[in-house]
Amino acid sequence: MLLKNIIAIKAPAEFIAPLPYYDQAEPVVASLFLKMIMTVFHYDIRSLRFSVLTASVVMFLPMCLLYKKYRWGLFVLLIALIGNSFSMGFQVTELKHYFLEVSASFLAILAIWKAEETRHMAWLIVGAAVVSVLGFSTLLVSGGLLGYAVWWFLTRRDDPQWRINGLLFVCALLIVGFSYGDMKHLTVYQLGNYSQYKNSSFSQALAVLSDALLGAYGKALLVISIVSSAALWVFNDRGFIFKLNVFFCALLLVVVAGKVLGFYPVTYPRHVIWLVPFSLVISSLATLEFTASPSKTFKVLGWLLFTLLSLQAMKACYKNAQGDNYEFTDNAALYGYIAQMPTETILVHPNAQPSLEFYRLRDPQLSHQHFIVARDEQTKVRAPAMEGEELRGWIDDLFRQRPAGPFYFLTSHLNLQAGETGQGVVLESEIRRFNCTYSAAFAVNDAQLLLMNCGAAHEQ
Repeated sequence: MLLKNIIAIKAPAEFIAPLPYYDQAEPVVASLFLKMIMTVFHYDIRSLRFSVLTASVVMFLPMCLLYKKYRWGLFVLLIALIGNSFSMGFQVTELKHYFLEVSASFLAILAIWKAEETRHMAWLIVGAAVVSVLGFSTLLVSGGLLGYAVWWFLTRRDDPQWRINGLLFVCALLIVGFSYGDMKHLTVYQLGNYSQYKNSSFSQALAVLSDALLGAYGKALLVISIVSSAALWVFNDRGFIFKLNVFFCALLLVVVAGKVLGFYPVTYPRHVIWLVPFSLVISSLATLEFTASPSKTFKVLGWLLFTLLSLQAMKACYKNAQGDNYEFTDNAALYGYIAQMPTETILVHPNAQPSLEFYRLRDPQLSHQHFIVARDEQTKVRAPAMEGEELRGWIDDLFRQRPAGPFYFLTSHLNLQAGETGQGVVLESEIRRFNCTYSAAFAVNDAQLLLMNCGAAHEQ
């Protein structure tokens, strides 16, 4: 979806407008970066993702400074990073703005550390301004940094730079405010058109948020993060790591309140992936501090945390060696197979339409296939209550255009197994209504090409 929008952007003014297709939204900085690398690598997915990874690594590297005073600091950091290579690692290579949100969290941590090390509040203020333009969720981090700066000013009135810092604070506040207004403008269709972003009950909000956090963290890191953060509240060190933990806990409370009250519409793990860098740094630094503590209790806890981090890293290495992936659809293999097929009629599920459009740009061999699509791709105002009916209408329209004999149906990101309660239910009901049977002609993770045969339709 996103790449088609990036390709479509031509004029500078289009970067600061809502994206033209599929009700998508993207921060301006992310759109500019993706447009830049696409002018170099065109439609080469591997090169594009490697460019995103390179940018993420460059923004992460200054984090190594935090670990320079520990003998095994970089080693423990590496173990923690490997353990998170399935969730956070995927996001820092995906062609969406979440790599910038992850990087922004690392930059915020660096700003807090530099402010404490140099005793200069300007790091917090400048950090807030920079972080605010790198994403949407990063506005929460920016607000936290500005709040930290206010606390600093109130508790350290002897700061000789207070006039300069005050001027910087006003400038940063204006930038953050502008970024917030820009975010509201860019996401007006994405947030307004779909029911999952609307307010829900207290229990539903907490359930959705819990699932998103579990998906972003994974069970192991979630346990490690909870134990590390809780233990730091009673640890005798009240330095940087303690203050970072307080900052993180305050952000987490804002996220919970935002989901419950409706001003932070979290629905998927990628929406909270920016929290993971805070937990990763806190847990790894806590491990180093605890293992070096004279307290036997904290020393044992530190080695326990290190053991858990190491086991998670080994599990991640094993899964990577086995070829497992956190979230990966081998579209290249799918569309490569379709390109080699003889000319066929292929109905395209609305979920598969964006990837098809991109691969048709990449591979001219797909041009001989007869694809039938029905999704309305233009960004526009839609009624959230009609979301299900709109999807059902698209699929109904597809089936009414089916040929008389066997045909193919291309699906993506839906489940047709028994017990499915998501979008697969809509397709299954239409398959039954039109008296069709199917088998998988070709399948990859999260996408498949179905061979269908339909009898006389039992239409209602």
